[in-house]
Amino acid sequence: MPAAEILLVRAPNPGPLTGSGTNTWIYGRGETVVIDPGPGDEAHLERVLEAARRLGRVTAVACTHHHLDHLEGAARLCQLAGAPLAVYFRRAGGPATLPLHDGDRLLVGSGELVAIHTPGHASDHLCFFDESTRTLFTGDHVLQGTTSLVVPPDGDMTAYLSSLEKTLRLRPLRLHPGHGESIADGEAAIRELIAHRLQREAQILRQLQRGPAGPDSLVPRLYASYPPEVMGMAAGTVLAHLLKLEREGRVRRLTGDGPAQFEVLE
Repeated sequence: MPAAEILLVRAPNPGPLTGSGTNTWIYGRGETVVIDPGPGDEAHLERVLEAARRLGRVTAVACTHHHLDHLEGAARLCQLAGAPLAVYFRRAGGPATLPLHDGDRLLVGSGELVAIHTPGHASDHLCFFDESTRTLFTGDHVLQGTTSLVVPPDGDMTAYLSSLEKTLRLRPLRLHPGHGESIADGEAAIRELIAHRLQREAQILRQLQRGPAGPDSLVPRLYASYPPEVMGMAAGTVLAHLLKLEREGRVRRLTGDGPAQFEVLE
Protein backbone atom coordinates (compact mmCIF):
# COMPACT_ATOMS: atom_id res chain seq x y z
CA MET A 1 0.00 0.00 0.00
CA PRO A 2 1.48 3.42 -0.93
CA ALA A 3 2.78 5.55 1.94
CA ALA A 4 0.91 8.63 3.07
CA GLU A 5 1.88 11.88 1.38
CA ILE A 6 2.91 14.98 3.30
CA LEU A 7 2.22 18.54 2.14
CA LEU A 8 3.19 21.86 3.74
CA VAL A 9 1.14 25.04 3.56
CA ARG A 10 2.88 27.86 5.46
CA ALA A 11 0.70 30.45 7.15
CA PRO A 12 1.22 34.17 6.41
CA ASN A 13 2.09 35.06 10.03
CA PRO A 14 5.87 35.63 10.12
CA GLY A 15 7.35 37.25 13.21
CA PRO A 16 9.97 37.04 15.96
CA LEU A 17 8.23 34.07 17.60
CA THR A 18 6.83 32.38 14.48
CA GLY A 19 9.84 32.68 12.15
CA SER A 20 8.70 32.48 8.54
CA GLY A 21 5.19 31.51 9.70
CA THR A 22 3.30 28.59 11.20
CA ASN A 23 3.68 25.33 9.30
CA THR A 24 0.37 23.65 8.52
CA TRP A 25 1.07 20.02 7.66
CA ILE A 26 -1.26 17.79 5.63
CA TYR A 27 -0.79 14.03 6.01
CA GLY A 28 -2.54 11.20 4.19
CA ARG A 29 -3.68 9.57 1.00
CA GLY A 30 -7.35 8.97 0.29
CA GLU A 31 -8.03 10.43 3.73
CA THR A 32 -6.08 13.29 5.32
CA VAL A 33 -5.35 14.91 8.66
CA VAL A 34 -4.46 18.60 8.85
CA ILE A 35 -1.95 19.31 11.62
CA ASP A 36 -1.87 22.84 13.09
CA PRO A 37 -4.20 24.98 10.93
CA GLY A 38 -2.45 28.11 12.18
CA PRO A 39 -4.02 31.58 12.41
CA GLY A 40 -7.60 32.41 11.55
CA ASP A 41 -6.69 33.72 8.10
CA GLU A 42 -9.48 32.77 5.70
CA ALA A 43 -7.29 32.73 2.61
CA HIS A 44 -4.75 30.49 4.33
CA LEU A 45 -7.44 28.09 5.51
CA GLU A 46 -8.90 27.88 2.02
CA ARG A 47 -5.45 27.06 0.61
CA VAL A 48 -5.04 24.35 3.26
CA LEU A 49 -8.41 22.82 2.47
CA GLU A 50 -7.77 22.86 -1.26
CA ALA A 51 -4.37 21.16 -0.80
CA ALA A 52 -5.77 18.59 1.63
CA ARG A 53 -8.64 17.64 -0.65
CA ARG A 54 -6.20 16.93 -3.48
CA LEU A 55 -5.00 14.02 -1.33
CA GLY A 56 -8.39 12.98 0.00
CA ARG A 57 -11.22 13.70 2.41
CA VAL A 58 -10.21 15.55 5.59
CA THR A 59 -11.01 13.23 8.50
CA ALA A 60 -9.59 15.34 11.34
CA VAL A 61 -7.97 18.67 12.15
CA ALA A 62 -5.27 18.00 14.75
CA CYS A 63 -3.53 20.61 16.88
CA THR A 64 -0.23 20.07 18.63
CA HIS A 65 -1.14 22.56 21.39
CA HIS A 66 -3.39 25.47 22.28
CA HIS A 67 -1.21 28.48 21.34
CA LEU A 68 -3.09 30.68 18.90
CA ASP A 69 -0.48 30.62 16.14
CA HIS A 70 -1.32 26.90 15.84
CA LEU A 71 -4.96 26.70 16.97
CA GLU A 72 -6.74 29.93 16.07
CA GLY A 73 -7.95 28.77 12.66
CA ALA A 74 -8.92 25.27 13.80
CA ALA A 75 -12.62 25.83 14.47
CA ARG A 76 -13.14 27.51 11.10
CA LEU A 77 -11.22 24.80 9.23
CA CYS A 78 -13.26 22.11 10.99
CA GLN A 79 -16.38 23.91 9.81
CA LEU A 80 -15.13 24.17 6.23
CA ALA A 81 -13.97 20.54 6.10
CA GLY A 82 -16.79 19.00 8.14
CA ALA A 83 -14.17 17.29 10.32
CA PRO A 84 -13.64 16.99 14.10
CA LEU A 85 -10.94 18.79 16.07
CA ALA A 86 -8.37 16.41 17.58
CA VAL A 87 -6.56 17.79 20.65
CA TYR A 88 -5.09 16.58 23.94
CA PHE A 89 -7.96 15.20 26.00
CA ARG A 90 -7.70 17.78 28.80
CA ARG A 91 -8.36 20.53 26.24
CA ALA A 92 -11.20 18.69 24.52
CA GLY A 93 -14.76 19.90 24.88
CA GLY A 94 -17.94 19.56 22.86
CA PRO A 95 -19.30 16.82 20.62
CA ALA A 96 -17.19 17.86 17.61
CA THR A 97 -13.90 17.37 19.49
CA LEU A 98 -11.83 14.19 19.33
CA PRO A 99 -9.91 13.80 22.64
CA LEU A 100 -6.42 12.34 22.27
CA HIS A 101 -4.47 10.51 24.96
CA ASP A 102 -0.81 9.55 24.83
CA GLY A 103 -0.50 6.59 22.46
CA ASP A 104 -3.84 7.07 20.70
CA ARG A 105 -3.79 6.38 16.97
CA LEU A 106 -5.33 8.34 14.14
CA LEU A 107 -6.05 6.04 11.18
CA VAL A 108 -5.73 8.07 7.99
CA GLY A 109 -6.40 6.17 4.80
CA SER A 110 -3.28 4.08 4.21
CA GLY A 111 -1.38 5.76 7.06
CA GLU A 112 -1.47 6.02 10.83
CA LEU A 113 -0.35 8.71 13.26
CA VAL A 114 0.38 8.05 16.94
CA ALA A 115 -0.30 10.91 19.38
CA ILE A 116 2.71 11.43 21.65
CA HIS A 117 2.12 13.60 24.73
CA THR A 118 5.13 15.91 25.01
CA PRO A 119 4.52 18.51 27.76
CA GLY A 120 7.13 21.19 28.35
CA HIS A 121 6.54 24.00 25.88
CA ALA A 122 2.85 23.62 26.77
CA SER A 123 1.17 21.18 29.13
CA ASP A 124 -1.17 19.92 26.38
CA HIS A 125 1.51 19.54 23.69
CA LEU A 126 1.27 16.57 21.34
CA CYS A 127 3.60 15.33 18.64
CA PHE A 128 2.32 13.01 15.90
CA PHE A 129 4.43 10.03 14.81
CA ASP A 130 4.26 7.91 11.68
CA GLU A 131 5.89 4.69 12.85
CA SER A 132 6.17 3.23 9.33
CA THR A 133 8.48 6.01 8.13
CA ARG A 134 9.68 7.20 11.58
CA THR A 135 8.48 10.71 10.75
CA LEU A 136 7.60 13.01 13.66
CA PHE A 137 5.44 16.13 13.45
CA THR A 138 6.86 18.15 16.34
CA GLY A 139 4.80 21.34 16.65
CA ASP A 140 6.81 23.61 18.95
CA HIS A 141 8.48 20.73 20.80
CA VAL A 142 11.45 20.73 18.40
CA LEU A 143 11.99 23.61 15.97
CA GLN A 144 14.36 24.25 13.11
CA GLY A 145 16.79 27.13 13.47
CA THR A 146 15.75 28.09 16.99
CA THR A 147 14.86 26.63 20.38
CA SER A 148 11.43 26.16 21.88
CA LEU A 149 10.27 28.60 24.54
CA VAL A 150 9.43 27.09 27.91
CA VAL A 151 7.59 29.71 29.96
CA PRO A 152 5.95 28.94 33.34
CA PRO A 153 3.39 28.31 34.60
CA ASP A 154 2.16 26.24 31.64
CA GLY A 155 5.70 25.63 30.43
CA ASP A 156 7.82 23.30 32.54
CA MET A 157 11.53 22.62 32.00
CA THR A 158 11.57 19.31 33.88
CA ALA A 159 8.70 18.06 31.71
CA TYR A 160 10.33 19.47 28.59
CA LEU A 161 13.60 17.59 29.04
CA SER A 162 11.68 14.42 29.87
CA SER A 163 9.61 14.86 26.69
CA LEU A 164 12.76 15.34 24.61
CA GLU A 165 14.09 12.04 25.94
CA LYS A 166 10.72 10.44 25.16
CA THR A 167 10.81 11.55 21.52
CA LEU A 168 14.46 10.54 21.24
CA ARG A 169 13.48 6.98 22.17
CA LEU A 170 11.23 6.94 19.08
CA ARG A 171 14.40 7.23 16.98
CA PRO A 172 12.75 9.54 14.44
CA LEU A 173 14.42 9.88 11.07
CA ARG A 174 12.75 13.11 9.96
CA LEU A 175 11.10 15.94 11.86
CA HIS A 176 8.41 18.27 10.54
CA PRO A 177 8.31 21.22 12.99
CA GLY A 178 5.68 23.87 13.58
CA HIS A 179 8.03 26.59 12.30
CA GLY A 180 11.03 26.54 9.99
CA GLU A 181 12.15 23.83 7.61
CA SER A 182 12.01 20.05 7.98
CA ILE A 183 14.91 18.40 9.78
CA ALA A 184 16.55 15.43 8.05
CA ASP A 185 18.34 13.85 11.06
CA GLY A 186 15.72 13.77 13.80
CA GLU A 187 17.75 11.98 16.45
CA ALA A 188 20.73 14.30 16.05
CA ALA A 189 18.49 17.37 16.30
CA ILE A 190 16.88 16.15 19.53
CA ARG A 191 20.26 15.23 21.06
CA GLU A 192 21.57 18.67 20.16
CA LEU A 193 18.56 20.32 21.78
CA ILE A 194 18.98 18.34 25.00
CA ALA A 195 22.66 19.31 25.07
CA HIS A 196 21.75 22.97 24.51
CA ARG A 197 19.27 23.03 27.38
CA LEU A 198 21.76 21.39 29.74
CA GLN A 199 24.43 23.84 28.60
CA ARG A 200 22.09 26.75 29.36
CA GLU A 201 21.40 25.26 32.77
CA ALA A 202 25.14 25.05 33.46
CA GLN A 203 25.53 28.70 32.40
CA ILE A 204 22.82 29.74 34.86
CA LEU A 205 24.53 27.86 37.68
CA ARG A 206 27.87 29.51 36.85
CA GLN A 207 26.22 32.92 36.95
CA LEU A 208 24.67 32.14 40.33
CA GLN A 209 28.13 31.27 41.65
CA ARG A 210 28.81 35.00 41.38
CA GLY A 211 25.90 35.79 43.68
CA PRO A 212 22.10 35.66 43.91
CA ALA A 213 20.24 36.63 40.74
CA GLY A 214 16.87 36.29 39.05
CA PRO A 215 15.65 36.02 35.45
CA ASP A 216 15.67 39.79 34.88
CA SER A 217 19.37 40.10 35.71
CA LEU A 218 20.43 36.78 34.14
CA VAL A 219 18.84 37.34 30.72
CA PRO A 220 21.11 40.26 29.64
CA ARG A 221 24.15 38.12 30.48
CA LEU A 222 22.92 34.95 28.79
CA TYR A 223 21.08 36.38 25.75
CA ALA A 224 23.19 39.44 24.89
CA SER A 225 23.08 38.71 21.15
CA TYR A 226 19.31 38.19 20.96
CA PRO A 227 16.84 40.83 19.68
CA PRO A 228 15.07 42.92 22.37
CA GLU A 229 11.59 41.65 21.42
CA VAL A 230 12.37 38.11 22.66
CA MET A 231 13.93 39.09 26.00
CA GLY A 232 10.65 38.72 27.91
CA MET A 233 10.18 35.19 26.66
CA ALA A 234 13.83 34.41 27.36
CA ALA A 235 13.26 35.49 30.96
CA GLY A 236 10.44 32.95 31.14
CA THR A 237 12.71 30.18 29.93
CA VAL A 238 15.40 31.15 32.47
CA LEU A 239 12.75 31.06 35.19
CA ALA A 240 11.73 27.57 34.00
CA HIS A 241 15.35 26.45 34.41
CA LEU A 242 15.54 28.01 37.88
CA LEU A 243 12.32 26.30 38.99
CA LYS A 244 13.67 22.97 37.74
CA LEU A 245 16.91 23.51 39.67
CA GLU A 246 14.92 24.51 42.76
CA ARG A 247 12.91 21.27 42.63
CA GLU A 248 16.17 19.35 42.36
CA GLY A 249 17.59 21.08 45.45
CA ARG A 250 20.39 22.74 43.50
CA VAL A 251 19.26 26.35 43.99
CA ARG A 252 17.20 28.12 46.63
CA ARG A 253 14.73 30.95 46.18
CA LEU A 254 15.38 33.91 48.45
CA THR A 255 12.49 35.43 50.34
CA GLY A 256 11.68 39.13 50.21
CA ASP A 257 9.90 41.73 48.16
CA GLY A 258 10.55 42.38 44.49
CA PRO A 259 11.44 40.03 41.61
CA ALA A 260 12.37 36.44 42.40
CA GLN A 261 16.02 35.88 43.31
CA PHE A 262 17.82 32.55 43.55
CA GLU A 263 21.11 31.43 45.05
CA VAL A 264 23.11 28.32 44.24
CA LEU A 265 23.38 25.51 46.79
CA GLU A 266 26.22 23.63 45.12
